[in-house]
Formats: sequence, C-alpha cells, structure tokens
Amino acid sequence: MTRSQKLLSSLGFAGVVSALVAGPACASNIAQVTAVRLNPTSEGIEIILDTEDGRPLQVFTASFGETLQADVITAQLRLPGGNEFRQDKPAAGIASVTVTRLDNNSIRIKVIGERGQPVAQVIPGAAGLILGLKPTSEITARPPAPAPTTQRPGTPAAPLPPTGQPVEIPAEPLPPTAQPPGTPGEPLPPTAQPPGTPGEALPPTAQPPGTPAAPLPPTAQPPGTPAAPLPPTAQPPGTPPAGRDPIEIVVTATRTAERVTNVPRSITVIDSQEIQRQTGASRNIGESLANEVPGFAAPTQTTATYGQTLRGRDVSVLIDGVPQTTNLQSFGREFRNIDPSAIERIEVVRGSTAIYGAQATGGVINIITRRPTEERLAAITEVGVNSSLTNTEDALGFNAQQTISGRTGNFDLTGTVSLSRSGAFYDAKGSRIPFFEIGGDSSTLFNVIGKVGVDLSSQQRLQLTVNHYRETQDPNVIPDFSVDDQEGRQKARAIRTGNLDLDGETPGNKSTQVNLSYTNQNLFGSSLQSQIYYRTNSNTGIPSDYRTSEFYGPFLGVTRSRAENEQIGGRLAIATPLSRAKNLRLTWGSDYITEDSRQRFDLYDPQRFDASGGRVYRKISERPFVPPYTYNSLGLFGQMEWNIDDIVILSGGIRHERIGLEVNDYTTFNDRQIEGGNRKFNATLFNTGAVYKLNDNFNVFGNFSQGFSVPDFGRILREPPDNFVGIESSLEVTQPQKVNSYEIGIRGAWQSVQMSLSAFYNTSDLGVTFQPVGNTGRLELKRAPERIYGLEGTVDWQPERAWSLGGTATYIEGESEENRGSYLALDSSRIPPIKLTAYVQNETLPGWNNRLQFLYSGNRDRGFKDGSDGGRISSYLTVDYISAVKIGSGLLQVKVENLLNNQYFPVISQYIAGFGVDSSNYAGRGLTLSINYRLNW
Repeated sequence: MTRSQKLLSSLGFAGVVSALVAGPACASNIAQVTAVRLNPTSEGIEIILDTEDGRPLQVFTASFGETLQADVITAQLRLPGGNEFRQDKPAAGIASVTVTRLDNNSIRIKVIGERGQPVAQVIPGAAGLILGLKPTSEITARPPAPAPTTQRPGTPAAPLPPTGQPVEIPAEPLPPTAQPPGTPGEPLPPTAQPPGTPGEALPPTAQPPGTPAAPLPPTAQPPGTPAAPLPPTAQPPGTPPAGRDPIEIVVTATRTAERVTNVPRSITVIDSQEIQRQTGASRNIGESLANEVPGFAAPTQTTATYGQTLRGRDVSVLIDGVPQTTNLQSFGREFRNIDPSAIERIEVVRGSTAIYGAQATGGVINIITRRPTEERLAAITEVGVNSSLTNTEDALGFNAQQTISGRTGNFDLTGTVSLSRSGAFYDAKGSRIPFFEIGGDSSTLFNVIGKVGVDLSSQQRLQLTVNHYRETQDPNVIPDFSVDDQEGRQKARAIRTGNLDLDGETPGNKSTQVNLSYTNQNLFGSSLQSQIYYRTNSNTGIPSDYRTSEFYGPFLGVTRSRAENEQIGGRLAIATPLSRAKNLRLTWGSDYITEDSRQRFDLYDPQRFDASGGRVYRKISERPFVPPYTYNSLGLFGQMEWNIDDIVILSGGIRHERIGLEVNDYTTFNDRQIEGGNRKFNATLFNTGAVYKLNDNFNVFGNFSQGFSVPDFGRILREPPDNFVGIESSLEVTQPQKVNSYEIGIRGAWQSVQMSLSAFYNTSDLGVTFQPVGNTGRLELKRAPERIYGLEGTVDWQPERAWSLGGTATYIEGESEENRGSYLALDSSRIPPIKLTAYVQNETLPGWNNRLQFLYSGNRDRGFKDGSDGGRISSYLTVDYISAVKIGSGLLQVKVENLLNNQYFPVISQYIAGFGVDSSNYAGRGLTLSINYRLNW
C-alpha cells in the first residue's frame, strides 16, 4: 500500500473511531520475554529473545569500550530460571553475553568483545528479537552520523550515540511504559539516536502539557558513564545493512513518550558528552549552550543570564522540571545552580511556549540530571586543572567530581559531588578582567545531588531528588570606575587590593531544591506523571562603590545587594489514549507554583572604604530595596495529538493560567510609604502544529503557539513612580505579555548529511521594557507592540569514515512600535547580531579525536541608528581546540579556548559600554587551557 493510500485509509478509519473512548491499559503493550537462546552462525552468534505471544520487540543499541549494549523497550524479562541470563565465551571473539532487567519495562543486553566492539545487526521481521553479532578485532574508527534528535546538529564531531535497527516501529508514539517509571524531568531509558530531525528532541514548546518531566537520556551514554565522547558504534554510518531502516528515538513530547519526528517544533538536545566537551575554565552552562544552540545569543562570559536571549526573548530554565527562573530577575543565575558533571542532557525548546507556564516567551531550557544505573555499582571520577596562558598570576583553577550509582532489588540511587575553583581571568593582552562578580573569577563551586528511587510495582515508581549548589567568591581586585570619566571608549580595568575584608555573608549564590515524583504507567488505562518540589535560592553580591554612578550614586553609596527567593510547586500530567489504535491521545493536567521574593541592600562606611584603598567594608546599616512579595500561578491545560498513519501528525491544545500578586504595606528605599494589596491576572493560550513526513528521511513542520510572561514586579515595586499610591489603585500592569509565535521548518537526516532550516516570526501587543528615569534610580515600565523574526539553520556532514564537519547559522531582528505604523529596532541586549558556528573533527587515530570549533558574532548598528543602543556592536571571531584521547579506562580531554588569542569584547559588554559605562566594557577571556581526565570504574 502506498503512503498516500495509507493516509486516506487512516483518515477514513479515524472518522469511525473518533469517539472519545479510552483504549486498553498500557500494560497490554508490554511484551513478556520468556526465553533467551544463543545460536552459533558462520560469522559469530545470534541472540534470540522469545516472547510469550510471538510479538516483535524494539531494540536500541549503544557501545563503549569493548562493550555493545542493546536496550529492549516495552518488554519484561520472565525467564523460568530467574530474570537474568549470562554465558561466557559463547563464540570466538565474544567474552560474554548477559541479558538483565533494565527497569520495570525494559531489558538490557550486554555483549563484551575480546578484541573490540562486536558489530550488531537486528534481523527484521522476526517474532521476539534476533540480534546478530559479529566479533571484531578493532574498534570502528568513525562516529555515527549525528541523527538530529539526541544531539543538536552541528556536533557530530564527538562520537554520537549509536543507533540500532528496529524490528518494528509502531505507527503511534510509544506509551509511557518506555519510560522507566520516573518522575517528571527524569530521562527515559537509554535509546538510540534517531535519524530524522536534527537537533530536535524535546517537548513541543507552545504545548501546555504538564511537567517537563521525562525527557529521554542520551542513549549512547550508558547510565553512570561519563559524558566523554563514546567510542564508535556497532555500525559505521553510511553502511547500514541492506533492507534495514534506521531507528527512531522516542522522546518526551507534550509530556508523554513520543518520537522526535512527530514534534512540530524546533528543538535542540545536547547530551552529556557534548556538555563535558564544551565545559571550560568557567564551568558555565550558558557558554556551552551558546556554542551549540541556534537562536541562543553568543556567550556573555558572565554568570548572569542577562543578554542571553533565545530568539530575542526571555527563556525559562528548569532542572528536572523545577523552575530556576524567578519573577524577581535580579537573580539571573539560572545556569549557576548545577555543575555540568551532574547533567545527563539539556533539552532546548526554541520559540514561545506555555508548556511550563510563564516566562518562556523565547523558549524553555530543561536541564536533566543523571539517572540511576541498572548495575549494582558504577562510578565515575573526574579531575582537572585550568589556567589562563596570557597571565598566570592567581590563574590556576581545578575541578574534581565523583559520581556513584547503583541498584539493588527495587531500589536504586545515584549521587554526584563536585568541587571546583576558578582562578583569575585574563584577556588576550594579559589584563585582569574586573567583572569578577558576574564573571566567575575567583569562585569556589560546590554541588551535591542525590537521587533515591523505588519501584513500587511494575507500573509505579517513587523518586526523591535533592540538589544543593553553593558558589562563593573571594576576589582580590575591584573595578576601576575612573575609566567612566575618561574620553573615548576605554577598556574596563581592575585595581588590585588584596583579599577583601568584608562584614557579613560571603558573596555568592546558593540554591537548594527537593523534588519528589510519582509515576503510574497504568492508571485506568492512562499514564500519570506527577511531582511536588521545594526550592530556595539566595544571591549575595560583592560590594561596589556607586557614589560616582549618575543613576544610583545619589542614594546608594558603597553597597551590595542581597536577594532571596523561595518556591513551592507541583505538576501533574495524564496521558489518555482516545482510540484503540492509540493514534489519538489527550494529555491533560495542571501546574501550580507560589514564590516569595525580596531584595535588600547592605550599606558600608565610605570613609573606611576610601582609607583602605577599596579593601575594607564595614557595614553601617541595612535597607530594604524590593519589598517582600508573593507571586503565584495556577495553570490548567489539555493537548490533543492525532498521528495519521505516521505520515501526518496533527496537534493542538489550550492552556489557561491564573496569576496572583500579593504585597503588604511597605516603605521604599527612599522612605516612601506604599499601600499593599492583591492583584490578579489571567491568560488563555492556544497552540496548533503539524508534521508531514515526505519520506523516512525528510519532513516539514509548522506551528502556531502562544507564550506569556509577567513583568519583574521587583523592578516596579522597589522605586515606583511619584504618583504611585498603592498596589490595587496604582499598579498599571493589567495583563501578562502574550506572545504569538509562528514557525515553519524542514529537517532531514541521511546517511552522511543531516540538516534543518526554520523561519520564525513572533509578535506581542504588550511588550515589556524597563527604561531608566533620569538619575532617580527608578525604572519605568514601557509596554508597546513588538515583532521579532529570524532564520535558523544547521548542517552536519560526514564525508568519510574519520571526518565530520558542520555548523549553525542564526539571524534575528526585532522592532518595537513607537507610533502607529512606526517601528524602531530593539536593543542589542535582546537582539544579538548574526551568529555563525562551525566545527571540523577528525579521529586522527583510533580513540583519539581532535576538533576545531569556531564562533562568529557579527556587526549590528540598527539599534544605534534608532537610538535603542548607545553605540555600534562590532564583530569578533573565536576559535577553540579540543582533543580527547582514551588512556586506560578513562578519557583525557585537553581544551584550548580562544586559540588565536583574539582580543574581543562580548556583545553585552559592548552594549552597556555604549551608554558611557566603560567600567563595564570588559574584554573576553584570552588564551585559556583546561585539562580533564574522566575514569569509569
């Protein structure tokens, strides 16, 4: 039957079964494996898994070292002699074969070769599973084609997760049983990398569906293994066995398990091996993302997220589904709440969405932590050092991480402890970069994260995750504010003072979150994912002398900020099949969050400060800056998906959000009395999308989605307008900012080429912009129509066995309406210049990979010409070199940042300096070396 005939047939059938009747329980999709057999062949052996009813099984393969790993999903091991099979030396070149339970609904096959990785082929059309194995005497030298789903295109250079061949691919998304009963935000079982949609793998953005929850982990990475580049796959790309189709990865989209090729959105997924490769001396996740994600602004080289927009708008950051972005945006440290070593993957939804509620007008970044291994005990140890090479004074830094994971019976656990220290940062000229507070200079980072899970039954799981992160700083320099008074553009400079003598709390950032999740894969025929969480965050700044500041000087003096935030929330998502074929599905649920925020200033003795040369800070008083206020939000959603014979996938949904603001009576920083009160807002948002698969390798997609955000109320409350009397009578915010986003795109993945191209356009009738008012320290809220548009593209090419190259391109522009029909360019803190990235990688010798990567940020003068920027933004180019070589059981990685030692200024630095604040015109880091070694044991 042709594809068009199948489509027409499915359309007719769907019309008959469109009654909203729940399908059979998910448990009916779980195959029972009753026997494991080994069959010698002329080339090696076959592993045969027999099922109780003769149904085919789905398998995804991965490999590392001399081990081939194959995971069978939606299956349970039910062997007469116990639920484990093992045979040593079953054939020449094969050391052992084991078949064990991976989780409640998955099975793992592990084959260890004697002289290298065995090559695997899945025999199609068989009942159960037949896995053909051929021993090999050497490791395949070439990484697999980076199928666009698990890892964003543009990064195939590091060997990507290997793919296997499916025995059967269902016409509808796999039921949630493919997910180890884990919580929202918890990765699904290891899978292979799908051919099909470069870089796409996360939940569709505009979709309201519930918790972030269960994104699949990067499959190639076995649980517990380090994020280092994995060895090549069992099958080199470009030479698939005849008659076999590449597998499709199952991802969590609309909060249920779904194939990435069914998602009508632009999504980038970065697995742990790529995160580790991109991690440099600063250990800043934001810098790693900027090198990998189209639409994400170039690195700012600060710990703050200010200036790193996604498609020109704000982004919501989560860790395992727990929001890190707060309404009080004075924090701005979302990427400094977890160490890269604790991350299994990062999923980036590009474009406006309400999938997690507010603040995701540009997209969502969901950071997913490492999941437990199925083995009794596994461990990873990592150590490293780093230093500037342009000036080595106080520049030496180090890092050490330890991960332990294991399982016994129905219990499993995993834990990571990280400790790192960054030294002084220097630019290409050897000058100290003075923005130590937001640049990560002289910081000590400590992170401990632990997970404990229990399988309550074959369908239910409970898991507790605790994550504590602490960053402290003890710099020995202060900024030189005298450059602000000099003629012409000056580079920011540092004044060496020696370690600061500071009263009160040590400067830095602290975050603790507790996340309890429960999943049930068969609740009256539906699957349920739920979580409740608690998070507390505080940020303590380093004091600064604001007396010369025209904006803050008149009332701040020598001071520092302290901000606090506390969140309690929960998420619920239920996936209900509405047809027996399970090609029609409803996902519905709710989200709730309440958060309390406040900000204070510590004031210091200016005379003591001056007498000590800027080293001694003696606290003389404390003043409130942002009064305590409570922000809460309740969201209800429903999302439908109709998979028409796996050729056309239609989706659409609605979300309703109710928002509340509560403030008690308070006194402002300058002693004004403000009457408190309550305000309520609401928003209803819609989304719709479609994917049309032209063939197995190429598809087109389009979507309309809405996202929303509310202003940073702290900026309004801290110094309201002169005529502001009280919250209920004077607060001008009447409704959230709603963003309408439109996107069309194409994506394809062939044996040696993967690509994607998308165009987007988004509008908002009530844009949110804060503008300074004279020298009062007050920010005025401006709301005016906005429009932002752009193009994004990715390409990856593996011209031959040992080579891979590719890159990304991003163009964004945006305007705000000043008068009816008259638009002016948005400023460069939101709209970055054109960004191009490229890489070339070669496996020079087996187990030794070398990579060059480039990032180009272009010129932009539209903001300057229209008056939104204080100056023109100049272009720059950076080049990094990364080398990874297997030594013993571990991997040694050497990274050289800014290889050409180019003296440049990040975009956000140039933007701020354009307004005459040359003390903020900091240069980028110069030539910097990092060396790390990771060991599995």
